[in-house]
Amino acid sequence: MLTNNIKNYYLRVLLSAILLFFVSFNLFSKDTEVNIVYTNDIHDHIRPGYMGVGGIPYIAGFVNKVRAENPNVLLLDAGDLTDKGDMVADLTDGEMMYKVVEQMKYDVMVIGNHDYDKGIKRLCELRKLAPSVEFVGTNYKEGLENCYKPWVIKKIGNLSIGFVGVVKLGGEELRVAREAIPELKKAIEELKEQDCHFIIALCHLGSNACIELSKKIPEISVFISGHTHELLKEARLCSDTNAIIVQAGSYAMYAGQLKLMVDDEKQKVNSYTNQVVELKHDIIEPDKEILNWVFAEEKRICPVASEYLIDNKKSINTSQIAILAANAIKERSNADIVFCHPRLLIRSTFPPTKLDYNAVYLTAGHRAKELVEVTLTGKQIEQYLIDLLKYGWSRTEWTGINAEYERSFPPDKVAVKTDLLADKKYKVVLAKIEFENRLLRSLEKNGGNNIDEIKQGLKKCDFTYFDAVSKYIEKIREGGITLDEYMEKMKINGGNNKEEKEYDTEQ
Repeated sequence: MLTNNIKNYYLRVLLSAILLFFVSFNLFSKDTEVNIVYTNDIHDHIRPGYMGVGGIPYIAGFVNKVRAENPNVLLLDAGDLTDKGDMVADLTDGEMMYKVVEQMKYDVMVIGNHDYDKGIKRLCELRKLAPSVEFVGTNYKEGLENCYKPWVIKKIGNLSIGFVGVVKLGGEELRVAREAIPELKKAIEELKEQDCHFIIALCHLGSNACIELSKKIPEISVFISGHTHELLKEARLCSDTNAIIVQAGSYAMYAGQLKLMVDDEKQKVNSYTNQVVELKHDIIEPDKEILNWVFAEEKRICPVASEYLIDNKKSINTSQIAILAANAIKERSNADIVFCHPRLLIRSTFPPTKLDYNAVYLTAGHRAKELVEVTLTGKQIEQYLIDLLKYGWSRTEWTGINAEYERSFPPDKVAVKTDLLADKKYKVVLAKIEFENRLLRSLEKNGGNNIDEIKQGLKKCDFTYFDAVSKYIEKIREGGITLDEYMEKMKINGGNNKEEKEYDTEQ
């Protein structure tokens, strides 16, 4: 039988052994906490958003809060910083956006397809406005070698984190992902040579494409996703690799926070938490310096942006806006027919609030900045309406003709009935981007269209979408009614496009 002294001796030995185990475990298997704030598809939304949500000053305010409360914070973006947004940002051709990401101290970013629309020369010029930000573009280098890197490394304590970037410039997402694999593998091998084994990919690709990439490249632990405007309130996991995929909506309305506990020795994620935060103005404190700078620049560059335009009490969707715009452009141009393609052009709804001129610019001020006039026969116009459905290009909206789809499916049986005369020539006005990406493609797919003659006869309008729609709404306001009342009075209640889309993968 053991005496009490012997029992106490063995108990002390056991407790010492347990203590030694935990001390040794902590010494040799230390976790590093990494806090990632991520954004994607901001698209020039530099002003505070409508309806009390979103805007760059509120992203900056959220970042300030996370940095004040957490160690080891990285600020990352998955592309499409520019295009399709606020008037002041668009009129500076990207300069304000690149200046503000420098001011916010973003760590690493990748470009998106809309950023690339500015061209390589302009991208490299803008890059100089954000000298402290690292820009990665692993799968695309031509012309960007001097201002974008295939990979970068950031040190967090003892942990080296490697970043690669997948740029989507065009084409189907899964094909872009597959074609990126060789360059990604090469970059990861180069990172390993630098003793960097924990990899984060900034991908301007949707979460499904990221999962497919993960299956082929299991070395990547985290994907910051973009392009598809997905609001992933919960991170997706690749079942084959346990890679974490996150994305935070679009248009600066949300920011994500991903907290990782990374094993320093194994360089693997031991645990994580993720949240996507809606940037409500009554909850998130904005960055006052950035907020004041944005409004000061707007006052200097385009003071009309913040001027009151009209009251609106109901949300007006993109198809309704396209019909309204077609009417406005027809009145301004005296064209026979006007087309306005909602999915291709209209990027914002009208919210139920007091609208300023910037609200009009947000809808299609950038994408429909250039309007063109083209002469077409009734037969060519009818064929265009057919081809939109036949080739899956989605329907346009119009004014100046009576047209009805008699059959919309299957694609080879699409039929349309109009009041157009087949051989009569009509003056048609539409956005240049709709002409190039839809109408011209229809003409090219059908023989005998004298395309060279049509191109030579193309005329640029001496006004913009913003000019026409703003003036049209001013007249509505002068009539003493709200915008939603006008839409109801004119029975503009949905148009041809029954499906609302957040993004267009082709554009």
